[in-house]
Amino acid sequence: MLVKSLMVAALAFSLPVMAQEDPAAGQFFSRKSEGWYWYIDPRDEVKPEPPKVQPPKATEKADPAKAAPFSVEWLRTNMPKLLDAAVNNPTKENVEAYLYAQRVTMDKSQRYAEQAQRVVAADPFLDENNRVPIASYTKPFFLRQAQEGKLDALKHIATVGGLWVFFDSKCHFCQPQVNTANELAKKYGLITKFISMDGKGLPNVRQFVRDSGQAKRLNLKITPTTVLVVPPNNFFVVSQGIMAQDQLSDRILLAADSNALLPKELSAKMNSYDRGVLTNDDTQQGRSEDPKVWVKYLKDRLESRY
Repeated sequence: MLVKSLMVAALAFSLPVMAQEDPAAGQFFSRKSEGWYWYIDPRDEVKPEPPKVQPPKATEKADPAKAAPFSVEWLRTNMPKLLDAAVNNPTKENVEAYLYAQRVTMDKSQRYAEQAQRVVAADPFLDENNRVPIASYTKPFFLRQAQEGKLDALKHIATVGGLWVFFDSKCHFCQPQVNTANELAKKYGLITKFISMDGKGLPNVRQFVRDSGQAKRLNLKITPTTVLVVPPNNFFVVSQGIMAQDQLSDRILLAADSNALLPKELSAKMNSYDRGVLTNDDTQQGRSEDPKVWVKYLKDRLESRY
């Protein structure tokens, strides 16, 4: 009886303590997802994400509807609307509104064209006639000067380099290309060397040498091929395939000019159409938000181009 009373008392003392604890805290089966060692490493806890920084709001653009009436901005915005209204509902008022807006646009264009003509006439750097003559009387003189520049440039090239012409005895286009190269050689004094790809000659080639690896080093694919050679080690493929004399001359000049083989005065005389043209370097400099500043800069640069 005494033992029974002691058990009841022990049970009574333990009830308040059990009531204060989490019922599931000591039950392993309700926490089986944690495994046998259910110690939680603080590093495993999910950290709250930092608050996202809101991007700055874009600057509001000017409202076209608030543009001054009859200004370019106003016309650009409202003319399509006026036209839509006139087509959808062609009342006298709607059609009249669109046509008068169109009249304003055309009159503005005419005033701009007239003023542009005055400005161009008073500014030699804006007048294209000063760069490339427009009149039929002066145009032949301009073209003749450009042609003389090409002739002088080809004669200069003959003093610093020559041509290699690669051919094959079975090539149908090699004979006419050899004739073209010979004509250029006689005309400008170009030293020309003929190189046979298969070791055999052609009826119109008196002297030739066998290819000894030059074609491979130059990565040549077809015949005939013409190469501009400037000693000691400058080689420029100017044509692969048959080409007329004027085309071959232009290719030779292009290769020489692109690789700075011509004196500046000859290059300028040959490239007459480049007179008064701004270079990429010119437009990379002199940038300013003030029109007066960059207009003056462009005038100064153009003055050195004439």
